[in-house]
Amino acid sequence: MHCPPTHRNDTCCTRRQTRRVDITVLGDFTVSVDGVSTPTRGWSRRNGAALVKILALTPGHRLHREKMMDLLWPDELPERCAPRLHKAAHFARQAAGHHDAIVLRDDVVWLFPGSEITVDALQFEELARNAVAESDAETARQALRWYGGELLPDDRYEDWARDRRELLHLRRLDVLRVAGAWRELAELDPTHEPAHVELIRRHLDAGEPVAARLQYEHLERVLDRELGVAPSADARAVFRDRGRVDAFATRVDALSDVARSAVAGAQSIDELLAELAGLVQRQTAVLAELAASGVATRSLVDVGTSAR
Repeated sequence: MHCPPTHRNDTCCTRRQTRRVDITVLGDFTVSVDGVSTPTRGWSRRNGAALVKILALTPGHRLHREKMMDLLWPDELPERCAPRLHKAAHFARQAAGHHDAIVLRDDVVWLFPGSEITVDALQFEELARNAVAESDAETARQALRWYGGELLPDDRYEDWARDRRELLHLRRLDVLRVAGAWRELAELDPTHEPAHVELIRRHLDAGEPVAARLQYEHLERVLDRELGVAPSADARAVFRDRGRVDAFATRVDALSDVARSAVAGAQSIDELLAELAGLVQRQTAVLAELAASGVATRSLVDVGTSAR
């Protein structure tokens, strides 16, 4: 739509023309421009993809060219890296389908300058910082919705991604703690004793002493195997009623034995009743045969009664 050349309408047109770029780096790597996903095969050139990944994770999505070359080719001389940087930028533009996806200007490398860029890792980090700072469980849950997985799993051995991956993992553990996701936290970090303690508390509060005992024993095994230590005094304090828990568990087992005995007894009674019913049927058949042959069945019954 054509806008008249007024200041207000020029601003309107500029706002409408602002490109929206969504980049995923957690669990996978994808780039979408104005809602249209770029073909995955286009990012097969590792240097071109790495250029976009590094800039996506950089505040402001721009970096000095020398710093970029040092990250991509740490062992190469700058004069040899310059043409490689231009080639990587070319492949990135091709994959993104936009000539200004990567711009080299004034010794600075820019990612989609002037565009509205959303990166899942940056969204997660911002929400995570707020959640931890304010101990806000709802914000923590919002942050976790942005966490789609490990940072750039295809670049697991790249030096430029390693530190950031570890920091994101640690931040995720903090967010899980704020959100109260103790089971997931204990699975991700088996030696995280507070998570196990909270699970033990939950089991005890829910009247599940057997589950509490199993969780405590699991904690003992993990700490001994991984760290060579025993649960802390705080953990033992939470579980100081272990004797009561074990006694309760023993009672539960005993009740189970009683229940099984009751079931076995009921089965025996059913068998006796079935046998008695068979005897009654046979007695009825015998009496019928005797009656048919003219024998006084009542006298037989009387004889049997007097014999007893």
